Amino acid sequence: MLTSYIKITVRNLWRNKLYSALNIGGLALGMAISMLMLLYVVHEYNYDRFHPKAQQTVRMTIEQERDGMHLNSVAVSFRVSDRIKRQVPHVEQMTRLISSDWQGKDIVRYQDQQFFVKDILYADSSFFDFFAFPMKQGNGRLALSRPGSVILTESLARKFFGQADALGKTVLFNNKHRLTVAGIMQDLPSNTAFTFPMLIATSSFKQLAPAWRWETAPEGETYFRLSPTITSQQFASFLNKHIKLSDEPKTKTTALIDPLTSMHIGGNVTNSTVGSYVQTFLWIGISVLLLALINYMNLTTARATVRAKEVSMRKVLGGDQRALVSQFFVESAFVSTLSFCLGVGLMLLIKDPFLSLIDAKIDQSFLISSFSLLTLTGILLTSILVSGSYPAFVLSRFSPINILKGQLSLPGNLSVRQVLVVFQFVVSITLIFCTVVAQRQLRHMQTKDLGLNVDQVMGISLSGSLGKQYNSFRQDILAQSGVERIATSAMAFYNGGFNVWAVKTAKMQKPITLTGLSVDSAFVPTLRLRWKNPPQDATAGQVFINEMAAKELGIAKNPLGQILSFGGMEQEVRGVVEDFHTSSVKDPIQPTLLLVSPDTSRTFADYNGTLYVRFRKGADLQQQVKAIGQVVQKHAPNSPFDYYFLDDAFNRLFQTEQRLANVLNVFTAAGILIACLGLFGLVAFAAERRTKEIGIRKVLGASVSSLVGLLSQDFLKLVALAILIACPIAWYTMNEWLQAYAYRITIDWWLFVLVGALALGIAFLTVSYQSIRAALVNPVKSLRSE
Repeated sequence: MLTSYIKITVRNLWRNKLYSALNIGGLALGMAISMLMLLYVVHEYNYDRFHPKAQQTVRMTIEQERDGMHLNSVAVSFRVSDRIKRQVPHVEQMTRLISSDWQGKDIVRYQDQQFFVKDILYADSSFFDFFAFPMKQGNGRLALSRPGSVILTESLARKFFGQADALGKTVLFNNKHRLTVAGIMQDLPSNTAFTFPMLIATSSFKQLAPAWRWETAPEGETYFRLSPTITSQQFASFLNKHIKLSDEPKTKTTALIDPLTSMHIGGNVTNSTVGSYVQTFLWIGISVLLLALINYMNLTTARATVRAKEVSMRKVLGGDQRALVSQFFVESAFVSTLSFCLGVGLMLLIKDPFLSLIDAKIDQSFLISSFSLLTLTGILLTSILVSGSYPAFVLSRFSPINILKGQLSLPGNLSVRQVLVVFQFVVSITLIFCTVVAQRQLRHMQTKDLGLNVDQVMGISLSGSLGKQYNSFRQDILAQSGVERIATSAMAFYNGGFNVWAVKTAKMQKPITLTGLSVDSAFVPTLRLRWKNPPQDATAGQVFINEMAAKELGIAKNPLGQILSFGGMEQEVRGVVEDFHTSSVKDPIQPTLLLVSPDTSRTFADYNGTLYVRFRKGADLQQQVKAIGQVVQKHAPNSPFDYYFLDDAFNRLFQTEQRLANVLNVFTAAGILIACLGLFGLVAFAAERRTKEIGIRKVLGASVSSLVGLLSQDFLKLVALAILIACPIAWYTMNEWLQAYAYRITIDWWLFVLVGALALGIAFLTVSYQSIRAALVNPVKSLRSE
């Protein structure tokens, strides 16, 4: 019986090639898109779930309040973590990680190969008991128990040693310390929150790190493996009630606990926008799949008249409705499976462009993992169930007596199909509106006045070796023809963190938190900050603040000459600059203090600061970068030439919005295409039912335009109804989304008019094609057809 059903299905598909192509193509496209979206969502939700006992592993975060300053940090004192390990019976095991360089970059050298390597970690020997990162060579636990040992990822080992065996080789760390390669581990998988390329034994920390980092007590990320009898919330509550969490006086410290498996989506320190971003992808994936399934159901029922006599004859010959339901369900299952196979092929074809579009990575191994296979199986089974149910029950309920008399009456008439089309266009119009708003917000962020100028400015990482010869290095940079100005700061602007200082005036009881940046006297003119209250002598200035800081400190009316207390010192405000953005324009402008150093040669070069080079307008940037690289190598031959452009770094601050806009662009187009296919099917259905009426009207003198209007008006009403439903939904969705932005656009009324007109225009083009085709049919042929 099953074989017979499949033969009938193949015969019908071959006989109606256009509708078969629309059915299978539309469903395959929708499936391919939903596969990509849902696989990405599953990938993001499965970060670090492959580790042993991942559900019992948590990371500790501390929240500290002191002198009115609030700070969240994953850096936990070793004294505190040791105390927890001893005093909390629920802790089965503990491991700790220390970031190597406080700015995240170290120099690693092997022979003539040298690079700045970011995100190097010191790790306890218990690291591999917690985290299942496979070793290619060596014993990970043994390597991390030996001082002076280091583990490299495959990619980093290949970068330094090529195809040669790296095990046992020696690398030079920060031009001072020799480390022995004791292990090579596989590159980190795409579904982990860790990004380290190198692990160093924690026992080497005191030898390799600056004294100020270990003189009191080291700090690092601390992971605990809890017993199954306690939850992360109970563990946090226990720590806050029974454990001394800080050795610092007058500091209120609270423990926050993040489960390992939820850190990526949004922990206490992790950016929670990842979670909302993934949820957006989830809803888009589900919506596109529903659009494709609705499109399939509409096109299938649109061909109902072709199958009516077949169903009637089967019923007359003894076939019951259950058998007919089974037959049509098998047909839908066959089409769904065929579409699924094509969708998988299409998904694999567009996977790399899609991942490039959203700036993401999914390992090939994840695509064949159980999580991925279960996701794909779920999509297939859902498609079969949803796409097969409605057509099967509708087509099996024809009345054989009426059909054989020539009276076609479909159960449920057009109402269900009309609802489905309205739903399709509600989703599509909502996507169009969201796309327009997201693009306008992104454009607003890209063009907003930052309060400084980042165009034509390059940042260069400085190393300690430049400290003694900074002045000659500086002069050689300024001697380049394309260089206009240079300046320095202790940290990389838009490419790193900032200091946070508790600052107060003499009249304030409690200090306020200011973003702090150590700079030289050339920083303001080089980055073209604008003065609100310029200093009388810029070279003599010690502290500059922005307008927001002056307002927060209560000195906006008379800021110059005010004495500020912070960091154990007192400084006079010598100038006020206009407000400028130190981070993404998604966030409000922060009150900021610029601490001007009188001796840039020591302050910044010795602490791995950043040199900013502003190029002249029209300068050949490629040639200038090459020339500056040669200057760096001349003065610091043991340091890599590491640079970035400030405008690129600034644009990366809102890459989430850029990725969302890219996704909406592509999948809105796909959603509109699929919705139009559904509308096309419904128009074809209506034209087929009204063939005789159209013939009679033409005989009586009706024009083609009047017939097109007759067939189009009902469907355009459906689209108009969809616009009315979609507008409040779209407005609410995007208004809520915009609340996360301190500087946001307003949703103007004309956006609704624009999107509505666009939707009506697309629908009219779709309907017109089929309507004109039906109106041009010879009336003699139309009247003969029934």
